[in-house]
Amino acid sequence: MTDDQHADLNHEHWEKLARFHGTGDDSYYDLDLLRSGGTLMGDEELAAIERASGGDGLAGRDVLHLQCHVGCDSISLARMGANVTSVDFSGTALERLRELADQCGVHVTMVEADAAALPVSLSGRFDLVYASIGVLCWISDLDAWMSGVARVLRAGGKLVLVELHPFVTMVESLDPLVVDFPYGFDGPHVYSGTGTYANFDADIEWTTTQYAHSVGEVVTSAIGSGLTCTHLEEHLSGSFNTGQFVGPEDDDRYRLRLGVGAERDGRREPACPMPVLFTFIGEKQV
Repeated sequence: MTDDQHADLNHEHWEKLARFHGTGDDSYYDLDLLRSGGTLMGDEELAAIERASGGDGLAGRDVLHLQCHVGCDSISLARMGANVTSVDFSGTALERLRELADQCGVHVTMVEADAAALPVSLSGRFDLVYASIGVLCWISDLDAWMSGVARVLRAGGKLVLVELHPFVTMVESLDPLVVDFPYGFDGPHVYSGTGTYANFDADIEWTTTQYAHSVGEVVTSAIGSGLTCTHLEEHLSGSFNTGQFVGPEDDDRYRLRLGVGAERDGRREPACPMPVLFTFIGEKQV
């Protein structure tokens, strides 16, 4: 299969998801909450923005939301006072975002483009690039993605990336334990199935191509593109279900635990949690 064929598969997949997500057949995209003034951002994403902005917020800042899908976080970023430009390769997703922005009473500029080939017209225009949860597995050329991010940032601008940890993406299920995805890059992996991450029972058939990227590869690529790592955090719990877990623990956090923990006083402790998310903040140097 050629690179173009892999890309076409993924584009078709995300066109389908853009037509389905937030239509009432999933609980992941609670658009009524968004329309009423709430946010679908998780604790990790909000904390990353707080850290990247130095606690000063996004009011008046130019922000690019990369791989925005139907744009729920774009709406939240605009409500924070940012001048938001949202990029996605799905025209259907951007149409959904246009409708949603109107319903929420915010302005968002939309650009239909490949995330790894951003238009030259965006170069040097942004104080912050934001990308979150499940974005990098669709990128075949990580260096091209990072170089594009660095190019559209102004000097001193920052990338905020909150992403699934590559450890958790390796795990398809816990019972039985199925590990069917590599930790780091080794080329394309083609999968077929039904449903979506927002509704496993949805009547949607798909075939997609995905790519693994280790934390080390992500950081190395960012540095090679001219970004300085100012913050890297690996999260041992998440505020949402990444897909493998039955339910949250007593503190309403989701954790990945494999096997059993240490034996103490004749009892087994819970297994130590594995990383499920990571936050990377990189700054473009002057």
